[in-house]
Amino acid sequence: MTETASIDTAATRSSCRVMILSDAIPNRNGVGTYYHDLMEHLAEKLEHVEMIPARANCIFKKSRVWIPMPGDHSQHMYIPNLLPILKQVKKERPDVIIAPTLGPFALLARLLCRFKGIPLVFGYHTSLNKLVQLYWQGKFGDLTSWYLKRASRVMFRQADVVVVNTEVMREEAMALGASDVTVMGTTIAMPLLRKPVIPAAGGLKRVLFAGRLAQEKRVVELARAAEALPDISFRIAGDGPLRRELEGYAERLPNLVLTGWLERTALLDEIDAADLVVLPSEYESFGSIALEAMARGRLMLVSNQCGILHWAELAPGLCVIEDGESVAEAIERLGRLTDGKRREIARVAMERTRGMNAHTMQGWLELLERVRRTYAPN
Repeated sequence: MTETASIDTAATRSSCRVMILSDAIPNRNGVGTYYHDLMEHLAEKLEHVEMIPARANCIFKKSRVWIPMPGDHSQHMYIPNLLPILKQVKKERPDVIIAPTLGPFALLARLLCRFKGIPLVFGYHTSLNKLVQLYWQGKFGDLTSWYLKRASRVMFRQADVVVVNTEVMREEAMALGASDVTVMGTTIAMPLLRKPVIPAAGGLKRVLFAGRLAQEKRVVELARAAEALPDISFRIAGDGPLRRELEGYAERLPNLVLTGWLERTALLDEIDAADLVVLPSEYESFGSIALEAMARGRLMLVSNQCGILHWAELAPGLCVIEDGESVAEAIERLGRLTDGKRREIARVAMERTRGMNAHTMQGWLELLERVRRTYAPN
C-alpha cells in the first residue's frame, strides 16, 4: 500500500512521525521526485516517515481520471481509496501530514488534518500563472485559472505552512492567501550522494536531456541542436507527449538517441556518462535534474527561466542559455571553453549542491518540529 521508511527510535532521532499523501507519482516528475528523495533523508532522522502515493492507493485503477492538460495525456488524477488510507492514518498516528501538490489526495489530507487536529504542510511547487499561460487560453483559460486558484486558496487556508522552491513562488502563494510560506531547497537523492563521483573529463562530446517530453521543456531544441552539431552525441531520457516528434528526429539523426523513461539507477548512469546536461525549459519552478547533474560533478546548462537560478549559492555552478541564443549556440559557446574551465565549473557545482543538501535537511527538520509543537498538548 505505501512506501514506508520505519526506523529505530535512537536518541539522535526525532520522535516526529510524518505521513506524505501524494498526488504526484514518486520519481515520475519533479514534485514526485522531490518528496521521494526527501522521504529517504527524513527516514534517517525521524521515528517514522511514509508516503501514500496516489497510483498505488486509488480506486478505479482501470478507468483513470485524466488531468485536463492539453498535449500531455501521461498525467493522471487518481481518486483515493479512502478506507485503507484512513486505517493507515489511524495505525501510524502521524504528527504531521504533508500534501506535496494540488489534487484529490491533497484534499483528503486537508480533511484529515482538519478533523483529526493534525498539522498540514502543503507543497506549492508549480506556478499557476505560468501553467495557465502555457496550456490554456481564452475563456477556458480564465475558467481554469479561477478554479486552480480557488482550489489552492482552500489548501492555503488549512495549511499550517506552505513550502515553495523560490522567492517568486513565495510571493505568488502569499498573493493567493497563504499566511505562512517557507522557501525550501531541494535534497539530493541518496544514491547520488552514496555512489562515488567519477570526475568529469572536461570534454564536450556527450549531451543529455532528462525529463518529461513536453512543450514547456523545449526538448525539441535538443533535437535541433543534434542536427546542428553532428559531431556531438545527444541522448534524451524520458517520456511524454512529444515522444513521436522526437522519434522522427532520432530516425534520421545518427547522433541522437531516445532512451525512453529510465529508472533512477539507469538515469544516474546516464548522468555520469554525460559531459553536459541541458534543461532548456520555457518555465521550470526549480529543475531537479539540474541539481542532480551538479551533484555528480557534471556541467549543467539551463534556460534563464529555471527557478534554480534564484538560489544564489548555486548560480556559480550553472551555465545559462542567453537571451536570443539557441541550445546549439549555447553548447558551441561552452565548447570554446578549455577543458580545465569546464571541470572547474563542474567542481564548484558539486560543492555547492552538497552544501545545499545539508542546509535543506536542517530546514525541513526545523519546520516539521515547529508545526508539530503548535499542536502538541500543553
